[in-house]
Amino acid sequence: MPGTGQLYQKIHDLFEQPFVFNAYQSVVDGGKGRQIQKFLRGLPYSSVVDIGCGTGNWSQVSDAAYLGIDTSASFIAGCKKRYADDPTKRFIQADAASLDTTERFDLGMLISVLHHLSDDQVERLLSWLQHTVRYFFVLDLYPIHRNPLSKWLYQMDRGSFIRQPHVQVELLTSRDRFRLVKQGDYFAPTGLYRHTLLLLESARYESNSIDAP
Repeated sequence: MPGTGQLYQKIHDLFEQPFVFNAYQSVVDGGKGRQIQKFLRGLPYSSVVDIGCGTGNWSQVSDAAYLGIDTSASFIAGCKKRYADDPTKRFIQADAASLDTTERFDLGMLISVLHHLSDDQVERLLSWLQHTVRYFFVLDLYPIHRNPLSKWLYQMDRGSFIRQPHVQVELLTSRDRFRLVKQGDYFAPTGLYRHTLLLLESARYESNSIDAP
């Protein structure tokens, strides 16, 4: 009988398989793509960098030129195979907190990744992003404990830094590098997960800022 640590590792290894990851997301935590499109509607952007892109699903939320970055070799290999015939989509394997590129993007996305990063890792990422993206969209876990199954799923999540929404905002807007433009949240259709939605703007684009609705 495997112990808790062994069980956790087995689940982790299982979710490294793209088809398993996608199936779970679709059944238990579906609707993200629709929520992302709704939240970003009206935002002007033609290029996207998706940090922690996973299996590349969020490359489909718009027709913008897209760069997906993830640490998982199996995810990136799957993305390259899946989108081999689409020249607008690129994928590279890299550490989200140690990026080094001079490219500029209209929009940066961090979808279900923030809770995998320590405060120090977020700090390094923001230092890079403030010079790299105009807008920064974050979707992450919103802690809930309204039923035992939700509590267990959150505990089994591979991320160790699940933060309350106000803590997420404070972390992302520290040192005045980004300002909050828009904020929201939603429950997954199953009710087992809740997510925050945050849109921020780099301070260097302050003169051309957009107003929060």
